[in-house]
Amino acid sequence: MQGVIKVLETFSYVVEDEDGAYELSLTIDIVADYGKTWVKVATRNPYHLYLASVGHGKYGRKSIVDQVEDMVICASQNHHMFEPPKIVVRLAAGVTQELKELLEELDVEVVGEIVSPHKEENSNKCNKQKEFIESLENQLTPLENLHLNIDKNTDPCSSDTIPTEISDENSFFNLQSIPSNAVLNLDVSTFLAYVSNMTNGHCHSKYKEKLLMDLAEMERAHPVKPILDQLFQSRKLVCCETAHRDFLEILSTVGGDTEKQRASEMLNRVSIVPDNPSPKAKELEKTSKIKERSKIVFGTGDSMKAVTVSANLGFLRAAQSQGIKFVAFVHESRALTECKELKNDDNK
Repeated sequence: MQGVIKVLETFSYVVEDEDGAYELSLTIDIVADYGKTWVKVATRNPYHLYLASVGHGKYGRKSIVDQVEDMVICASQNHHMFEPPKIVVRLAAGVTQELKELLEELDVEVVGEIVSPHKEENSNKCNKQKEFIESLENQLTPLENLHLNIDKNTDPCSSDTIPTEISDENSFFNLQSIPSNAVLNLDVSTFLAYVSNMTNGHCHSKYKEKLLMDLAEMERAHPVKPILDQLFQSRKLVCCETAHRDFLEILSTVGGDTEKQRASEMLNRVSIVPDNPSPKAKELEKTSKIKERSKIVFGTGDSMKAVTVSANLGFLRAAQSQGIKFVAFVHESRALTECKELKNDDNK
């Protein structure tokens, strides 16, 4: 099983009946494939599982078919990359042909050896689910614990430095989970980070402003451009009209000549699309973290089913606090710095 990122993860979903709508929670055994797959694990006797699924189980206890139906509903409301997660049911003790067919009617993948409906349950299988879940902890790769590994013999400021592993300390999505054919919607903050002198060989420069010195230290520790280069590779790049306009305004005001040249080269790779924020972006209430430009940028990406690339983690968290999520890849922030670099005479 690849890309296991969560074990026993809880998701919320809404159901409706004659009394109205209400929210429920559901615990998923395993979240795999960097979020693209939900796995249900069962180890009970296959015959008992089948009997419970056709109405012969304990009163008030949901059968595995009922549980998977709940997973399907929950997945439909918790999309990953604009699609419901794939659901896989793993039956460690085997599965009867009849139960397999019942589960497959729910459009889920069923994994398990087909067994006789009267096969007895082995005593050593009683705790197999717990053991199986615990064994996955060795495979578990929390996104917040991944690190950027750079060859120590290379200059971290070099744009030719390629990470052997992508840092996801701040990413809403792991790079491996983004399809190679995904459209990337670039935020203003991403343009600034990509063309900045700081991320293009000048992370050892000195500045009067403490903020820029702090950013330079962050850049030396975690270079941004190699991450973006790998993300951009072979993918279509777009930006909305508002992001394009605001980036050019910032560039003309504080950008240096070399940064402007990089920006011109970068924009040749980017398609400009009309502003078209999605309904859920328009619904966001403005706060100190939710500005109109961000609503337009992230909302346009949402309408296009594109991954928005941004350093604006504050907006994403504020939107999430209002119950609205966006598909995004988050990187560290960088500023345009060419005009702020201290020359040798300035350092004396």
